[in-house]
Parts: sequence; C-alpha cells; structure tokens
Amino acid sequence: MLSWLAASIHGLYKGETTSFVLAYVAMKLLLVELYARAWRDATNVRLFAGVYAVGNAAGAAIWLSSLLVPVPGRYGIWALALLVELATPMLAVRASFRDAEYAPRVFHPEHIPERYGLFTLIVLGESVLAVAAGTAGTGWYPAAVATGVFGFVIAACIWWLYFDYVGSSGLQISPRASFYWGYGHLPIYAGIAASGVGILLAIEGAAEATVHGNLGARAVLSGGLAVFLLAVSFIHWVNRGSLDDRALFARLATAGLLILLLALGSFISPLAFAALTALALLALTAFETLSAEVPTNPPT
Repeated sequence: MLSWLAASIHGLYKGETTSFVLAYVAMKLLLVELYARAWRDATNVRLFAGVYAVGNAAGAAIWLSSLLVPVPGRYGIWALALLVELATPMLAVRASFRDAEYAPRVFHPEHIPERYGLFTLIVLGESVLAVAAGTAGTGWYPAAVATGVFGFVIAACIWWLYFDYVGSSGLQISPRASFYWGYGHLPIYAGIAASGVGILLAIEGAAEATVHGNLGARAVLSGGLAVFLLAVSFIHWVNRGSLDDRALFARLATAGLLILLLALGSFISPLAFAALTALALLALTAFETLSAEVPTNPPT
C-alpha cells in the first residue's frame, strides 16, 4: 500500500488525485482493522483502541468523500480529514486515562525519541540527496559545486543541532507536553524538507550563473531553516518549561538572521546566499557546542 501511495504522488502535480486518495484510504482501513482487533482481544486497552479505530475510520470516510468534491475544494476536505486524524491520538490518550492501570504505559520515553529520530534521518537524507543530485546535474560547474559544499554544511548543522540538542524530557512531564513534543516535530520535518529543496534550487541558480538569487528559492531555503529552528526552540521550551536559556535565544536570533538574509538576498548571488546561510548555522552549532554543560564528574 505504501508503494501504491508513493507511486500516486506524482499524479498530484497533474491534478490526478483519485489513485492517491484510494491508496491512503486503503492504508487507513488497515489501521482500523488492527485497532478493531486490539479492541476485541485486549480488554485493558479497549477504550484506547476503540477511539483510534473510530478516528481512523472517520478520517478514511472523509478522505473517500473528497472524491465527490472537485479540485480545489477537494484539498479543503483533505485538511478536515487530517485534522480529525491529528485529534484522534489526543482523544485516545485522554480516554485511556480513565483506566488507571493502563495510563502509566501510554508513552514510552525510550522508544518514541528513537522513532522520531529515525524519521528525521530519512527526511535529512533527502537534503543530502538534493545536494548530490543537484551538483551532478550541473556538470560540476565550479559555483554549483561550491554551493553544494555549503548545502552539505547546512545539512550537517541540522543533523548536529537536532541529535545533540533536541532532548525528550518533555515526554515524561505530562500527556499534554508529550503531544506538544510530538506534534512539534511536524514543522521540524517540514523545515528540513524545505531546506533540502532550497539547497537544490540554490545549486541550480549558481549553475546558471545567476547574479541575484530568486526570491522563491531564497524563501524556501532560509524560511525552511527558520521554521526548523523555531520548532526546535519550541520543543526546547517544552523540555525545559522555561525560556531562560542562552541556546534557546541563540536559535531564535539565528532564525531572525535567516529571515533578514531573505530580505537582503536579492542583492547577492545564490552562492553567496548559501554561504551566508551555512555560516549562520555553523556559528549557531559552534556556540551550542562550546556553551554545552559539561558534567563535573564524567562517567568512566
């Protein structure tokens, strides 16, 4: 089903949405069947599994009904279906807390960060692929190669900032904080994906010897990185419960600098824009590394 879903994505650019919707509905119905089986066999999680089954079934029904609405109204129906699906986990967890025996096992702080981290690696891998594909597709033009190098530096900084400084203590605070932590990753993934596209566009612009970068390409790159930093800052706040942290303010300041670069980028080339963006992230990474708290008694 995932292969069917992936194969149908290309058709969305041509307005061919039927195959995509049917593939997605088939995948949701599979989840409904699994949760219905859990509801039937595992009596201690019946309420939890039942809410998930109903929520996924409702989402699938809304997705299927969107085929009756022409484009672009169909996309609004999709948004409604996604809203139902995003609300379902919160309703399921809230319902599960009526069962005092099951409630403490709703979240697994050791397992969830690993899953989110693996997905982050997958999305980040697309950025690295964009650097390689974009550079190879330009005939190794020197400016494009240099832009690709700065794009790789950006991807490396994203990796460092996420895996070294995005903690998971918020998962152990409360169910509400856990959902803030989890859903806060959605803009992280969106920002990383956008930055990968922005790097590819910058490489293509450098290969074309463009004197001034395209506004859309700059917005995708710096805007995506700014969203990533803001989302990381939000999760930082969820974990700490406080804004009193130098690293947090450094991320916010860097996000502001990237937005400023977006406004001033019309005066510089794609190569220079990529270089300044990479230097901004590199400076932030160095600051967080140097200002990290070192244990007084490190483990032996």
